[in-house]
Amino acid sequence: MENPNFDTLPEHLQMEILSRLPPQYLGKCLFVSKQWASLIQSQEFRDLYLSRWMADDLDVVLLLLDLLRPKLNLQT
Repeated sequence: MENPNFDTLPEHLQMEILSRLPPQYLGKCLFVSKQWASLIQSQEFRDLYLSRWMADDLDVVLLLLDLLRPKLNLQT
């Protein structure tokens, strides 16, 4: 049997796992791989993450804005 790893999980499970991370750890996950960065920056993941964390923490909004700044061409 081959060794299972995170990348072999279905994408919806990867998103579920990553969406439970606090913002400070999620930001670090962007640098793990291009696949993780792409997943974290996807609209589906952002919606899931915000729905899970929005009520608890305003820092999430600020973190996501930082993550999305290049995509949205926002200036600092």
